Amino acid sequence: MLVTILQQPTTWLTITLGAYLLGLSIYQKLNHASWLPPVLSGFVLVTFLLWATDTPYSTYEQGGQLLSFFLGPVVVGLAVPLFYHIHKMKKQFVTILIAITVGSLTTVGVAMALAHYWIGIDVITTTMASKSVTTPVAVAITEQTGGITALAAAFVMVTGIIGAAIIPSLLKIFKLDSPQITGISLGVCAHAVGTSRAIELGQEHAAYSAMAMTLTATLHAVLLPWLI
Repeated sequence: MLVTILQQPTTWLTITLGAYLLGLSIYQKLNHASWLPPVLSGFVLVTFLLWATDTPYSTYEQGGQLLSFFLGPVVVGLAVPLFYHIHKMKKQFVTILIAITVGSLTTVGVAMALAHYWIGIDVITTTMASKSVTTPVAVAITEQTGGITALAAAFVMVTGIIGAAIIPSLLKIFKLDSPQITGISLGVCAHAVGTSRAIELGQEHAAYSAMAMTLTATLHAVLLPWLI
């Protein structure tokens, strides 16, 4: 009976939503501790349950596709904070574009260099290139470049969680925590997870993060298949 229930896509969809809500509750009780975002605690809990029940990822993915369906509307919803700050962004567009281009290509170059040096397996190095964009874009890029799509999704998740957890605190230490810098950094380095963190910090943070995430995904989708 239990095995049958665990094979149902809606079961893992419910578990995923429940894990996130539990993580959100813990996050709020810890006074919004940046080191434990709800995505991280939820990710750990779902991973543990998959391991404990010996459930293959293919089974979980059937329920995950239902969540992926809503990624499009969520991204479109990010246009709301952009609307309120677009007048300011127009004046800074060239600066923003340069910062996003240099920043995103730097993250790709460093990640691929470290993967090549420490691991030395070409397919993993290639897969690492798409770590800083949203999952659907990363999977599409990885398919074009000959990488491993499942591993690309994992790299994206880990990158987003780590970036969202440390970027605001790191920028604060170096006194570079303006809404513009923090938002762009979260959008470039931590994509959608970083943008969700930016929304918590404020509307201006969210606007710049959404802009950075969108431009980074576009830039990577156009350039990475050609460069690799």
